[in-house]
Amino acid sequence: MRLKMMNALIALCLMLLLSSCARTQNPAPQQVVLLPPESVFTPCEQPLLSGDTWGDALSYTLALQTALSICAGQVATLNQWRVSIGR
Repeated sequence: MRLKMMNALIALCLMLLLSSCARTQNPAPQQVVLLPPESVFTPCEQPLLSGDTWGDALSYTLALQTALSICAGQVATLNQWRVSIGR
């Protein structure tokens, strides 16, 4: 009787040990790299002064303001992206 009980306990322990080996381990989580929008990576245009009249200087000033507005929009987009990912 005692031998049967001992065999049953050994069999139970073996089954418990084998069941723990049957589980597959979860894969390690992969790191997700978030990048800002592609539009932020386009270089800003720097207009060149062409001409030597006051009208040319005015056109150059307007071109500079436009380029500055575009670059400011890119920085604003980058800041919005940074806020949206929570950093």
